[in-house]
Amino acid sequence: MTPQYPRAAAGLPPGNPFRDSTVAELEAFDDSTQIGVGPPSTRVHVPGRTSAWLTQHIEAYLGHRGEPETRGRAIALVGEFGLGKSHLAREATRLLRGHTPPLPLWVISRPSIDMWTVYQERLTSPRDDFDAFVDFKQAITDFYADVTAEILRDDDTGRFGDDREAFLDGLRTRRLDPQKIVQAFNLDEERIQHRLRRHLRGITDHRAFATALAQLFNRPFENDVWNWLSGGEPVAYLRERGVQEPIRSTQQVFDALAVLSLVYGKSGRPYALVLDELDKTAEWPEQDRAVFMNAFEMLVERYVNQGGLLLFCARPELWGGLPLSLHERVLPLWLDSWGPAETNRLIAEHVHRGRGGTPPDTDGTPFAERALKEVVLQSDGVPRQILRICEGAWDQAAVRQARRRDDGQPERSPRPPEEIGLADVHAALRSAHGKRDMAEVAHRLQHVLAPRQWWHHMPPVSVGAAPAPRGGEPRWIQVTRTAWIALLPVPSVLAQTDVHAIQRFVDHVRSVLAPENVEVLVVVNGHACREMRNRVAEHCGTVPLVFDDPRFESTLLNGVRSLIDRLRASRRDAVLSEVRDKLEMITTQQAMLAERVDAVDHAVNHPRLPAPLPGPQTVDLRVPPPVQEPFRRAQAALDRLLEEGVGPRPRLGPAPRADGSSAPLPRRATTGQSALQAMGTLLYARRLLEAFREAITHWWETDGGPGGRRADDLFTVCRSFEISVEVLPRVDTGEAGPGVGSRPGAGVEEVLTELTDEVWQRLRAEVSADPGVSRR
Repeated sequence: MTPQYPRAAAGLPPGNPFRDSTVAELEAFDDSTQIGVGPPSTRVHVPGRTSAWLTQHIEAYLGHRGEPETRGRAIALVGEFGLGKSHLAREATRLLRGHTPPLPLWVISRPSIDMWTVYQERLTSPRDDFDAFVDFKQAITDFYADVTAEILRDDDTGRFGDDREAFLDGLRTRRLDPQKIVQAFNLDEERIQHRLRRHLRGITDHRAFATALAQLFNRPFENDVWNWLSGGEPVAYLRERGVQEPIRSTQQVFDALAVLSLVYGKSGRPYALVLDELDKTAEWPEQDRAVFMNAFEMLVERYVNQGGLLLFCARPELWGGLPLSLHERVLPLWLDSWGPAETNRLIAEHVHRGRGGTPPDTDGTPFAERALKEVVLQSDGVPRQILRICEGAWDQAAVRQARRRDDGQPERSPRPPEEIGLADVHAALRSAHGKRDMAEVAHRLQHVLAPRQWWHHMPPVSVGAAPAPRGGEPRWIQVTRTAWIALLPVPSVLAQTDVHAIQRFVDHVRSVLAPENVEVLVVVNGHACREMRNRVAEHCGTVPLVFDDPRFESTLLNGVRSLIDRLRASRRDAVLSEVRDKLEMITTQQAMLAERVDAVDHAVNHPRLPAPLPGPQTVDLRVPPPVQEPFRRAQAALDRLLEEGVGPRPRLGPAPRADGSSAPLPRRATTGQSALQAMGTLLYARRLLEAFREAITHWWETDGGPGGRRADDLFTVCRSFEISVEVLPRVDTGEAGPGVGSRPGAGVEEVLTELTDEVWQRLRAEVSADPGVSRR
């Protein structure tokens, strides 16, 4: 039974359209042909933001109308592996080769330690192309004319007469042949070479190239000069004039390119150099790389200063390590990852290339919607990875479809797939990246970790049977008695279901061992896209490792060391936190004890005297004898006021009955706000009196006897009592007040103030021989 194909499969190619489409090689010659059977495949170009920027810069360079020296620029295509740097460089080369009139263009597809071979066999020299030869001949003639004009301008012999200005104008406007002027006036060859060396000084080995350029117009030796400029051995005639060796070394090759740059720059015409895969120099020996980068830095400066265009490709690591002078002179164009729109267009262009383009009513591809989304996700938006995944998915779907015949036998020539689904994309990734068995992963882990005593196959007893992902058997590293590292191998491809399984495993071991006591490091045996790695890292706190990484062993060792340091630091932090909590508790307890000791000390040094019972006969016998009587009188006055109170005495009982037949009513006792305030003032005044008596007693009982007691301390005690009494609210005792001394009916303030004066005078007389000294 013949299967019915949907519209998307109609007109699809019988073969895989993505095969042999993932590598773009920069071609040095524009007449390169494809080696193999059949015509060359149609090139696919999907314009993007970076390609539009590059095209704008190239068109601006070609359309420059200002001074030739201001035309020059250097551009770097910067991006990770597979983002299409070589593809854009090839498009730039195509654009430059399509310029009218043709411009000199040198293309280096890959730098080499043997730059002489690249210069001789891969760079198009004027000797290999007639049009290039004619163009260079004209450029060198223009350069030679400018040098000849300089000699005529500076000549002071007068042999040119009045025609010198005409000769100068003819040379500058390119109407006169400079070689004829040299021959007609027998200009000294050494003077010409001297002028050429002046122009070449600071650019290159100016003496050898000045000699060669000067002899380029000497017809008997013209071919010999071309041969030397193309990398050949110098003939005896050139050796006699100082050209001793061929252009062989890296420095000499860049010197030659700089001289060509100078020649074309002086003529005012555009010219370009395109260099791909500059990253290959990172693999060279240090000395060879240093020589190349120094020469390359010089060449960039020459191209920018002399009006040329230099375009090169570099990865971010190399670009970041270039000298600062190159960062100042080179414009970087960064390549971005592709999104769904660019990916869909790239796939459609490959499927329908050479067949009239994409159908207008459909995307024209057999990829299902979920499969396209998975291609974008798993490729990280890298065009090279997109094409590789699509190539594998196409083959997987075609084989699966061929096996669906009734007899179960595969077809001899698989037809185009009806539909490419999500399972085909995953199968392609596993076929390309999951070629190693999980047992090999376990053996490699043991080989790396066991010699360093970082191996413990059995999990902690408390973990038990943790829910490990498919195909993954965790290996354990015991860091401390309670801290562990779990190495979790998982097979390719790392999909969303695998991420969920990893999260369940991590949650389980953290709930058992505590989060600060366990770290999980995932090892993916195959492909892991950036999005899935980020999701695992977000939950685990560690970035997954890829087993196929060439630096896997060193990365694994560094990762384990980092996790060991992290666990030990976490353990130290936990111990320090526990110690800190205990120290804080001890500090709090010490502060409480110190407060209690201070309270006991204060109580011992300042004993609180018990309040005497009401009545003058209860005054404390510890009060100094000279002031016992004043204290007794004041105490009696305050006690009497408290006993009698302020205001009318309250009366309780039945209220007077207005009608003899009514029942008796309870009487409410009331008092005013001022009376309540006065009673409170009396109570506080009594407490002040007690405090005054205690302080005087303490002062009197100080060691040293009367001769050791200080009048200043006595004054301080008395003054403290006096200023405290001054702020008491006034209590009016009426005419029947208690009276103290000669002032019957005096208020509370007067009673206590007179007490202060009397105590001060009597006690000062006890400690001072001069009773007339004032206390203020």
